Amino acid sequence: MKYHLFRLATFDEVTNQQLMDTGIILDWNTTEPHQFYAQKRAAHQVHYDKAQQSWIIYGYPQAKEVLLNQDALIPQIKTDQTGLNQNAVKLIQQLARLSNFEQHQQSRDAALQIYNQMQPVVINALLDSLLKKTSAGAPVDWVEVVCKKLPALYILKSLGIGTEDCNLIIGYLPILVRIMSPGQTSEDILQLNELLGFLFSLLQKYLPDIKTAQNNLYPGEWTTLLISNLIGLLIQSYDAGRGLLTNTVLQLARHQLPVPVSEGANHFKEAVMETLRFDPPIHLTRRIAGKDLLIGDQLIKEGEMIIILLAAANLDPQIFESPLTYNPSRSNNQEHLAFGAGHHQCLAKHLTMHLTAETFKILHHRIQILPQSLTYEPLLNARLVKNLFITL
Repeated sequence: MKYHLFRLATFDEVTNQQLMDTGIILDWNTTEPHQFYAQKRAAHQVHYDKAQQSWIIYGYPQAKEVLLNQDALIPQIKTDQTGLNQNAVKLIQQLARLSNFEQHQQSRDAALQIYNQMQPVVINALLDSLLKKTSAGAPVDWVEVVCKKLPALYILKSLGIGTEDCNLIIGYLPILVRIMSPGQTSEDILQLNELLGFLFSLLQKYLPDIKTAQNNLYPGEWTTLLISNLIGLLIQSYDAGRGLLTNTVLQLARHQLPVPVSEGANHFKEAVMETLRFDPPIHLTRRIAGKDLLIGDQLIKEGEMIIILLAAANLDPQIFESPLTYNPSRSNNQEHLAFGAGHHQCLAKHLTMHLTAETFKILHHRIQILPQSLTYEPLLNARLVKNLFITL
């Protein structure tokens, strides 16, 4: 992969103003996360932030302890006053992955049925379809042309969804992802209500209503659960999937690591794994204490909010030697927490890593990043590059 990358601020160039005294990063465009997290973790691995009214966790052992704790619950999302219709409310409730055991198990069963229904897809063909209008040497926005579409296209094609329907669904993704936004406008709500009615009807024909004896749901409820999980997977692919594809190409270009001829496939798997540790797209997740929890030496009381900085935990020198060095060959990079841990660990992790590794196995020698400045989406939990211009 040829490397003509823009100049990024080094750790030493980050100013005190950029490292403002906040519990979490507020502006990805002005804050370099690695040094920010290192300074915060050195000061306190767990602390209460009054501005956020939350416990903030930076340390790896404490982060993993919370993720594995059955009494650290995923906060429920209030939907009673949003104006969203029944399909939208059901979808949000499923996306939240409620910690109530029975509901969570039902949702997990539905997700597993979707994965079991997936068939292998030729990734090279998907890339060709996305890049067919690209001229050799012409600038291409890697994020818009490939990253926002490839993960969703892979999922839909693996379920046997037709090309026309795939294109329709992918075209609607920018609207669909607004369902988790806290700042929905009245226009957003109208669009989401209409879109979800259409999607539930469309996807029903592709997801057979296989009701298992243990899920205790009527057939219609099971179908709704299946569709909700599939839509949730598509939303994840649009954000986390595109973020991993973008961050991996940046790290491969920046570090110019040689590709062993005999271990090419494994090289890209290792690079993806290390990108998840070193530069993950999703930086934090939230929990709420279901009862009093003792995390490290801190007592977190029942009902208090917990913000787990997964990206900070992945840089903990207690766990990862030279954590600020990008090293795909490190022996324990698979211990990263980018996908969470425990019973709420992301089920799409293997799919996401496989798709990303195969993409770069196919394209790495063709990609040249053009000189440019990066800007990031205004999101709190995810560090997502808006645009990345390349040539092929």
